[in-house]
Amino acid sequence: MPRFPRRTLAAMSFAGALAAAACGPTGVYRPYFDEGGSGASIDEFTYVSYPHEPKSISVVDTRTQEVVFAMDIPVGQQLVVNFEDKAADRDKYMSGTMRWALMEAGNRYGSLSNRLPVPPPHSRRVDWTLRDGPEVSTPPPVETMTPPPLSDGTDQ
Repeated sequence: MPRFPRRTLAAMSFAGALAAAACGPTGVYRPYFDEGGSGASIDEFTYVSYPHEPKSISVVDTRTQEVVFAMDIPVGQQLVVNFEDKAADRDKYMSGTMRWALMEAGNRYGSLSNRLPVPPPHSRRVDWTLRDGPEVSTPPPVETMTPPPLSDGTDQ
């Protein structure tokens, strides 16, 4: 094992600590879609539908028991939802916003471009159920290619 002077060891330790601090809290928040959710308290959840576990999701307003959002997630797809609750909107009846997207299962990045007003956190519930299965995923449509016309050699 090589021997380093104390100053070198101190400098290496400082550089390592500085590099770890620059990386930030990577173990706390991961900015990609994991099944179940991010593992952080950001109110983001990912529900994946499999052939033997086809899922249905609903968001319920617990004040009225009204279903404000419902979806049968197709097999081979995932639903990603993120709830945003801003303090400025606290006085509104539907003070939260649910951003969501349906995408291919396993997709770890994407834009949650759909928005929906939802009840505040203390007045909403997310229910998920398993549908009777197994279900078969619907394959994407196959694109057929039209071959280019054959040349008879006269157009050269």
